[in-house]
Amino acid sequence: MMISAHRDLISCQDCGHLYDLPHVGNNQQLDCKFCNHVMLTYRPDWEHKVTAFTIAGIILFILANIFPFIGIETSGQVQNSSLIGGVQALIQRKEFLLASIVFITIFLFPLFELLGVLYILTCRFMNIRAPFIGIIVHLLHISKPWGMLEIFLVGIAVASLKLGNFADIILGPGIYAFLGLVLILIANNIYLSREDIWDWLKHENFYSLEDDDETVVSCHCCEAHISVSLLQDNAECPRCGTHIHLHLPHSVQKTTALLIAALVLYIPSNLLPIMTTTHLGQESTDTLFSGVLHLIQTNDIPIAIVVFFASIVVPIAKLIIMSYLLWNVSINFTGDPKQMARLYRITEFVGRWSMIDVFVVTTLVALVQFGMLANIEPGGALLCFAGVVVLTMLAAETFDPKLIWDAYENKKTD
Repeated sequence: MMISAHRDLISCQDCGHLYDLPHVGNNQQLDCKFCNHVMLTYRPDWEHKVTAFTIAGIILFILANIFPFIGIETSGQVQNSSLIGGVQALIQRKEFLLASIVFITIFLFPLFELLGVLYILTCRFMNIRAPFIGIIVHLLHISKPWGMLEIFLVGIAVASLKLGNFADIILGPGIYAFLGLVLILIANNIYLSREDIWDWLKHENFYSLEDDDETVVSCHCCEAHISVSLLQDNAECPRCGTHIHLHLPHSVQKTTALLIAALVLYIPSNLLPIMTTTHLGQESTDTLFSGVLHLIQTNDIPIAIVVFFASIVVPIAKLIIMSYLLWNVSINFTGDPKQMARLYRITEFVGRWSMIDVFVVTTLVALVQFGMLANIEPGGALLCFAGVVVLTMLAAETFDPKLIWDAYENKKTD
């Protein structure tokens, strides 16, 4: 017979170690002593803060989309763009896959985050356990890396600095609302507490048979703890219904396949032109690397450094680090597991910032449309490079960091 109860336990989602939950004070965080992963941060009165942030965010989201966003003026001609003007420009050029990636990352996921959090908190304040709350909490967690408004903002800044050499930049009211929206979403991610939401939805967080000494597995969705014997007949979490597994299924194989695909796409993304510029009837093309060199030649050194690291250093480093981790967990473990765990977290965090170059070109395509005077079109490398970013992000998500500690333990017993 299954026993359900509430126990003060917490598991590290990175390495899998189980702890008794200690008291965590206001604005304090609880780190795993094995891998230094942040397991819990307690924010007092987070519900009221997140509610205020979310309502303000929805208002700012609407304002950012209905008011003029950014424009340029050169030789008496003015070209304006809305928040999703780059998406519309890509659709007009039949770049549907690239347009979809940009639309999802700068519009769809941020909107889902705002509406999802509002739905959850409305139900919580009314104490109504409405349908789909658990699913929305889980989707908010897994979609978090794919909302890229802050990266898009940096991309706009880089594009504006590049255009400032030959055109006047016009900042509309929409971009100020957008800046506020970016800050709001960052604050939401800091304060929102998944643990408190699940505790409100279903207080019981421990499920086992009568044997208390059984090994337990932590649910990656609701962080409930389930004994291994309960998973033999039904591998679903009794608390949230999510499929439970000791490790991510076929993690090594999936991550390897995604890295190989990313490596294949990385070659044309560096060889093909990323954009084509027409100025006074003369056409020129830029690759990722030649674009950096051009920025250096025009003394835009800070921009060149940002683009160089985001477009060249980060993708290569991510491919190398993920390959190194795969080698250690599947072939020959040599190294410090704490350092490997830290490398994995850094790779997982910085990988998405390579989208800067995609957003820069998208913004330039939307703004620089002056016919023979000046015109910018996307090149074949842009889609390839966006594919590299997406595939390496997926590779980081399919890699199971618990394998690092399993390989380390196996190495110790050999």
